[in-house]
Amino acid sequence: MSKVCELCGKGPVVVNSVIRRGRAKKDGGVGKKTTGITKTRQLPNLQRVTLRRGEAVLRLRVCTKCLKNAHTL
Repeated sequence: MSKVCELCGKGPVVVNSVIRRGRAKKDGGVGKKTTGITKTRQLPNLQRVTLRRGEAVLRLRVCTKCLKNAHTL
C-alpha cells in the first residue's frame, strides 16, 4: 500500500537526524560536536476517506491537509 496522498501526491520525505554532544561555546565549552547522522523517513498523515457521488462510492487515502480543505473533495 503506497504512502502517497491520492489528491495532492504528497509522499514520504527523507531527512537527516543529527546527534550532537558537548557543551556549547557560549556556556564555556569547546563547542558541540556531531557524533552521528542517521537518515529517517517522515511519512504524511494519511487517512482513509469514503466519498459518495451519486451511486459511486470512492475510497481514497488523503492527507489531513487535503482533508481540512474539504472543498477539493
